[in-house]
Amino acid sequence: MLDQYGRRINYLRISVTDRCNLRCRYCMPEGVQDVGMKNILTFEEIWEIVKVSVSLGITHIRITGGEPLVRKGCADLILGIRKIPGVETITMTTNGVLLGNYAKQLKEAGVDGVNISLDTLDPEEFCQITGKREFPAVLAGIRAAKDAGLPVKLNAVNRKELDPVPLVRYAQNENLPLRFIEMMPVGYGKQYVGRSNEELREMLEKTFGTAEKLVDSEELSRMGSGPAVYYRFSDLKVPVGFISAIHGKFCDTCNRVRLTAEGYLKLCLCYDQGVDLRHVLREEEKENLRTVMEEAIFRKPAAHCFERPSEMTETHEMVKIGG
Repeated sequence: MLDQYGRRINYLRISVTDRCNLRCRYCMPEGVQDVGMKNILTFEEIWEIVKVSVSLGITHIRITGGEPLVRKGCADLILGIRKIPGVETITMTTNGVLLGNYAKQLKEAGVDGVNISLDTLDPEEFCQITGKREFPAVLAGIRAAKDAGLPVKLNAVNRKELDPVPLVRYAQNENLPLRFIEMMPVGYGKQYVGRSNEELREMLEKTFGTAEKLVDSEELSRMGSGPAVYYRFSDLKVPVGFISAIHGKFCDTCNRVRLTAEGYLKLCLCYDQGVDLRHVLREEEKENLRTVMEEAIFRKPAAHCFERPSEMTETHEMVKIGG
């Protein structure tokens, strides 16, 4: 469907849990309490929301968290979504820790690709960032996903202290697209300062040669429907992507809405504006679900405004928007 600004909204990110098995400093450090399973949408509720979403024009689904694979039966949830007519793609964003155990199941359930968070190749720095010594598990998850035939993209947060060169070289050796995501001032991310992706791209040119923006429509279509802008560096074989929500706002082409694990439909990451779909489903108002969603999506804000902190959401759920 079209929102009030004429944007075609066809992408729904679904957070299936608020829990995570890592404790990244910029996202969900130690001490964060989960909300409890009774407050989390059931699989049946998620399927119902997806059915209505498809009737409104949603065709692309991304499964997120927290860490989605910590939710028991995640592959079964995805299999149920795959059976809904009109769903064209199902992708997942994961930290990769459990992917080695589930990659084959996800492929069989109908997942079309996974984005794996990887902020460093240094095991000690990985532990400092995430609070856990799970670096080998993440590398094993990447291998398992590739072995299962799942298309893989890597996501790295553009932290000020990030050394991007080893990550780029690793991605090239693995023949995987790597996207750098600007740190967003959302939740715990407000405590950290990141550089702009433009600065980062200029840094990379010193090592990997001149960068030219990727414009080939066929090649771009293989990269997916997300907001990344891809560049081909003269000394690299695989394009590098940049997701620049702060220094390169793409709100005029934003095609997505988000469903939190508790059932709140968020229209923009910056705002708390949205609607409580869990209430609609559980308070015997299920027949109103389509109308409620349609009216909410139509009111999607024109743009995020992180320059006005008083209007920003305090949620810790989605510091990165790369998907």
